[in-house]
Amino acid sequence: MDEQRCFVYLDFAFNGIRVGRVIIQLYTDKVPKSAENFRCLCTGEKGIGQKGKPLHYKGSVIHKVIPWCMVQGGDIINGDGTGGESIYGEYFVSENLKLNHNDEGIVGLANNGPNKNSSQFYITSVNFCGQLNGQNVVIGKVVKGLDIVKYMATVPRENDVPQESITIEDCGEIKPGDPWNIEENDGTTDIYPPWPNDWDAEPDYQLTNKALQDLSNSGNFFYYKENYLKAESKYHKILRYINWYEEKTNTKKQNPFSQFKCNAILNLSAVQLKINKPEKALKNCNEVLIKFPNNVKALYRRGCAKVALKEYDGAIRDLKQAYKIHPDDKKIRNMFELAKSKKKKYLQREKLLCSKIFSTPNI
Repeated sequence: MDEQRCFVYLDFAFNGIRVGRVIIQLYTDKVPKSAENFRCLCTGEKGIGQKGKPLHYKGSVIHKVIPWCMVQGGDIINGDGTGGESIYGEYFVSENLKLNHNDEGIVGLANNGPNKNSSQFYITSVNFCGQLNGQNVVIGKVVKGLDIVKYMATVPRENDVPQESITIEDCGEIKPGDPWNIEENDGTTDIYPPWPNDWDAEPDYQLTNKALQDLSNSGNFFYYKENYLKAESKYHKILRYINWYEEKTNTKKQNPFSQFKCNAILNLSAVQLKINKPEKALKNCNEVLIKFPNNVKALYRRGCAKVALKEYDGAIRDLKQAYKIHPDDKKIRNMFELAKSKKKKYLQREKLLCSKIFSTPNI
């Protein structure tokens, strides 16, 4: 570590599920006052501020996301971008506006005008935000966990307000010699960073195969514990690691982990049916069936998704095909009968509605 610069961390959670750690190197040599403000807000060491709220990022939210630009948070007062407070008071003056926003992962201070910096900050998700140069103080750069920031910038939003809860679950300073702890630590076989670009390993086939097996076991553990959101995050993680390996080794066409990928997508569809996301389950099953048109699990789960979406004809076709392949499977048979029953009731309701419409006398 550079002795002139310190490192801090922000642990993020999406909708209550931890997604990983972002580690930031602060430019204490170039913007000492601004860097110290951010460091103290990470540790919470200054206690309660003048506005009666903790001077601490812990528990605060990302309140703004701008695709292909940045994410913004740090409003420790109101949580919506209208407030904030520094360790020096409500505001403090800007310093060293010569540092540029010329890379992704740049951390800077969001201000309320010239020399009005508080606790709000942003992190860029692209390699150039020139409109901020000379206007906002750059205080550091992300050195681990950048893909978490990039993912944040893609979440569904309305008027740049994220429609998912993105919370700083924990934060603090990393002292010289302390471990960075970017790996998972949830008591399962998943001991890998949430995003593979932070994995200190070469894209070796055996290592990656071992990681995928460990991630699969972890996801299945949470699935059988009925922690479906956690299981969903693990299956997504498998796909990230597969994509990373294929990109690094230029083996996308060979598809070396096709079975892991197929299983992860199918497991995602199972989870998504459990948490009432039938549209996503349908999309995932479609992806599998393009390559494996007789995959029974994909046919069955797509049938289930179509039943949930009231697409009864399509559901009956899928379940009938799955039933032909596995005629002794009671789950398939039961869902097949349910789909037919629901279609029958739907048609009866439609017939009744039409009869009422056409039996109404003209005025």
